[in-house]
Amino acid sequence: MVAACAAGVLGASMWGGGTVGRPARPGSELAEHLDALRGANDLVRATRADVGRDPALYPTAYGRLEAEVPAGRRTGEPVPEVRSGALAELLRTDILDTPAWRAYYVCLSLAGSRPGDAVTVLERAGLRKHAEKESLAYLRSPDPEDDAPTSLATRAAFLEMLNCTGRHGEVPRAAVDRLAADTTRVGQPVPALYAVEALRTLGVHVRPARALRDADGLLKADCTALDPIQRAALALLRQQSTPQTRDCLTPALHSSDPQTRWLARRALSIKAGRGAPSLPPPMGHIRADGLVAKSPAQLGTLTATYDAARALTAGAQHGRVPDWLTRQLKQLGSDRALEPSDRILLAMTCHRLSLTCGPQAEKGTKEVAGLPVPRRLTQENQRRWYAAMVARAEFGLPCRHASIGLLRGGESALSTRLLRIVVALADAGCAAEAERLTENVDLVAQARRSLGEGDLLGASDAVQAALASDQSVPQTFWDELPGLVKRYCDTKYPDLYADSPGGTASADATRAAYYLLA
Repeated sequence: MVAACAAGVLGASMWGGGTVGRPARPGSELAEHLDALRGANDLVRATRADVGRDPALYPTAYGRLEAEVPAGRRTGEPVPEVRSGALAELLRTDILDTPAWRAYYVCLSLAGSRPGDAVTVLERAGLRKHAEKESLAYLRSPDPEDDAPTSLATRAAFLEMLNCTGRHGEVPRAAVDRLAADTTRVGQPVPALYAVEALRTLGVHVRPARALRDADGLLKADCTALDPIQRAALALLRQQSTPQTRDCLTPALHSSDPQTRWLARRALSIKAGRGAPSLPPPMGHIRADGLVAKSPAQLGTLTATYDAARALTAGAQHGRVPDWLTRQLKQLGSDRALEPSDRILLAMTCHRLSLTCGPQAEKGTKEVAGLPVPRRLTQENQRRWYAAMVARAEFGLPCRHASIGLLRGGESALSTRLLRIVVALADAGCAAEAERLTENVDLVAQARRSLGEGDLLGASDAVQAALASDQSVPQTFWDELPGLVKRYCDTKYPDLYADSPGGTASADATRAAYYLLA
């Protein structure tokens, strides 16, 4: 067992506690063990657990759409019909998305079916009213935290869903006009395409001017100029598929993402005459009940990658970043199609690892300084507030004081939400606010309880909050810590950690453990 899972101490000066003995730094194999979290896209995965082969709404929706696209001379097998009972049960159990998004996937899964089939499934699952209420509310008042492409794609999806259930007539005309106007302004082809198609169902025709700007040049450019899904959407908007675009999109037919495969097949079918080569069979396997299983590809995310970067630096190993990760971060730094939210995460990760990642990371760094921090933290804006504070803290920007509307009651422990807020305040240099929220709370005792109850993340946040609020951390706690944390080690990769004892390693838990042991 490496040093991360063994006892040992070194001298350190702690806030409020004088000089105490701290656990030894974790073992030296973290960089190598990160290979266990390596995703197929060379980013760090959230967890080492493999994605299963159970059916899910997203692959069912797009896998069925993919299978319905004509494949040239190939006739193929008929697509199995969806069994309404199986789809309703999946709708009840696949709860990763909100009711409106889940209902949208049901409508896509049943595209071409009898009118009313989707309504039957939604009502059978008890989800119709919730989905329609959410969709109408968002169309009337989009979430201000969503960036322009996300907002446009969400409104387009929800409009399609309401059209599917027969409630589109309740969408205010002002909301439709706003969606049409925003469609002309968005630059990314995918949300523009979905908005154009959703509006068309209402008889509203709009030209996505900004998305089509320089479309002819982009469709003739080399494959690095556009991400495959954006290239496919642009070809569909332009109704033109150049030889270069066909060369770029053909490999996308084997993408792990069924939505990318569907759009690529559609784009490759544009004006496909008799001499056009037939398309290969769809990748997605549709089961006898009409559902489609999840893709086996294990993809990483920038959020999990940032957690891994924090673990590396907490373990004093920022100079040992895996080569595969460095290459991918620099490649993303040159990707002109990178989402705005991803630019900021990329910038944070590269800054944490002292890497020069290219123009997209530089742009993200500049964008952090302009992130608005709400003056009052509330239940409604806490996600936006937290993201802005964490990003500002990464770059050492000064504290943006905020009134904390999420006041704690008289409980003797802080909730997970408040712990994260305290740590974010402390990291951002807002010490006074952090101390006020932790008054009369024994955070060391809370951390010890959390570790005993199987909550590594809560324990790590409690200790960071204790240090931030100048609470004394007794030597006995540091002496007990290696043993308390040891049982969270991943059994196969002991320099990675799991959220709970005996579990599978995750990026967030690994970051939490290294912050405890650093």
